[in-house]
Amino acid sequence: MNATPQEAQLAVKRVLAEVNKEHEAAYRVIFEAVKICIAAGMKRQEAANFLDVQARRIDRRGQYFRSLLATKDLFRSAFPTERGSAADAETVDDLVRRAWNRAEPRLKTTHI
Repeated sequence: MNATPQEAQLAVKRVLAEVNKEHEAAYRVIFEAVKICIAAGMKRQEAANFLDVQARRIDRRGQYFRSLLATKDLFRSAFPTERGSAADAETVDDLVRRAWNRAEPRLKTTHI
């Protein structure tokens, strides 16, 4: 993916409009957005301010980490319970795709 920091910022805003920062889809989008910003030459604090996330959740190598609450939810959803999982895998993938605006390409039909 060759996204710009502005596209990454827009993707973060899109996903956070639908779910909170602790959701798996938000984590995936923010993780990629941080990598894009760091690759574009931003420092850790600059990337955090630009994306409106906490700088302490970005390490020196430019990786974004889950919060303790998100980690607990992730492990809790790994074990089946009666109330279901916190985030269905298809739902998460759909949210991530919409945030990055990666719609499935439709096949073009030609009329002969």
